[in-house]
Amino acid sequence: MKDIYQEIDRTLGQGQDVVLATIVAQKGSAPRAPGTRFLIRSDGSFEGTIGGGKVEADVLVEASILFSEKKNRTLRFRLTGEEAAETRMICGGELEIHLELFPGGDASPRALIKRIVDLRPKGIKAILATLLDEGPSGQLRDYKFLYVPGEDQPSENPTWIAPFRKEFSGVLSKGQPVLLTAVVQGKERKVFLEPIISPPDLFVFGAGHVSAALCPLAKRVGFQVTVFDDRAEFADPGRFPDADDIVVRPFDRISDHVNIGPYAFVVIMTRGHLHDHQVLRQVLKNPPRYIGMIGSRHKRGVIFEALKQEDFSEDLIKAVHTPIGLDIQAETPEEIAVSIVAELIQVRNQSPTVKKSIKSLPQ
Repeated sequence: MKDIYQEIDRTLGQGQDVVLATIVAQKGSAPRAPGTRFLIRSDGSFEGTIGGGKVEADVLVEASILFSEKKNRTLRFRLTGEEAAETRMICGGELEIHLELFPGGDASPRALIKRIVDLRPKGIKAILATLLDEGPSGQLRDYKFLYVPGEDQPSENPTWIAPFRKEFSGVLSKGQPVLLTAVVQGKERKVFLEPIISPPDLFVFGAGHVSAALCPLAKRVGFQVTVFDDRAEFADPGRFPDADDIVVRPFDRISDHVNIGPYAFVVIMTRGHLHDHQVLRQVLKNPPRYIGMIGSRHKRGVIFEALKQEDFSEDLIKAVHTPIGLDIQAETPEEIAVSIVAELIQVRNQSPTVKKSIKSLPQ
């Protein structure tokens, strides 16, 4: 899966105009959620999808008009019957999709996009606010505002952003985009607040055959992958060319070498009970968003019983996904990798929550 912001940056760097189509609101059944982006280049090529079917076809037509007229606009779709089926909206639904032009010859749009591209790998959270006015694309500062907590703000902020500032903390904490309406200087304005966050971290403990099959799949669907093993011959860049990082260290002190945050995903599949137990007991002390462990029921029972003896709570232990992956009757390493990545996607697409660690933790 290509990063849309990187693609915008690359295309603008070639001097080519782009239109960015973003789902800003959705009601009923819909194939994609608010915040989903679809990039259309002036040469007719595109990246991403907003669900296919008639909706996507109509957006492509409108984008071609936007390239010539240079007027941002918001499209509204209400689909039923065959139109809904084409877009996988089985029961029908409503969509609002905002189209905006980024001119390739203007330095301002590319500077904003490059700033976003630079922020995301560093784990710095931000908010991109877009005023959904329809009309000439004009100056970017008239309808775009990037808020980075802790940074000095421009001396002259756009007047339309003031009523929406109180929502910034909620958008950052939930990690979900939101469409808001407020009256600004006697006029109703709509603003789309989009959290800018890093791709979710996936830590894979164990560099065996399943991990080697898992890594490229996880990368393609948007995870930042770190592979961790104590064997250099297994945790080798030649076996994991798609990994963002490879750590070769003992399993008994993983926090000395990697930082697993509350929104991270952890997959445990080392070569044996001992190392699985070592990793799991460390990870459970500050639980991430997802923990999955591969292995038999017997292994799970042995490790879970040991954790109970170490005073880990029943609720915390039950949160571990094991058997790992969705039940698709997987057998080969490649099939198992597919089942695991499917479960990662399922959890990622749910509303995020931060799990609390237990009150008393073993040393």
